Amino acid sequence: MSGADDTEYRLAHLRDRLADDEVGELGLRIELHGARVTVRGTVPNERRRAAVERIVNEALAGLTVHTDIALVDGRPPTGVEDLP
Repeated sequence: MSGADDTEYRLAHLRDRLADDEVGELGLRIELHGARVTVRGTVPNERRRAAVERIVNEALAGLTVHTDIALVDGRPPTGVEDLP
């Protein structure tokens, strides 16, 4: 298996783990740019982000990885929005 094929295999395995493991994240984008991998998207809380980052680091050990995972606040608004 070539280096590129191995990386693609590892990315596919990572996508499966993120969907099936304790995080159940389907909305994250995993992109390969040469020898660098970017994982981006949103998660509901810091605990979930930490779990995603742990899984990414385990699955992609040895690769250059950049994570851009933001927290999204899913709570309903508590007040009235003032529109100009």
